[in-house]
Amino acid sequence: MKKEYNNSEELSNYIVLKEEKEVIFYLHNPYPDCLDIPDIMKQRFPSDYKSIVVNSLDEFKKYGEKV
Repeated sequence: MKKEYNNSEELSNYIVLKEEKEVIFYLHNPYPDCLDIPDIMKQRFPSDYKSIVVNSLDEFKKYGEKV
């Protein structure tokens, strides 16, 4: 399993799980930032990737440990 960490300015807390075709976003307070996710997904990832939003830092870290 390969993962990538994003270092961009907007919604900077996400992990890409390439084998699972998932993008995990960490948003402590999801609204209104979650409204930007569909545009980010369209711009940066193939259409078969899905997004997952977590608001627990512990859960987000668990996704990062999957490698």
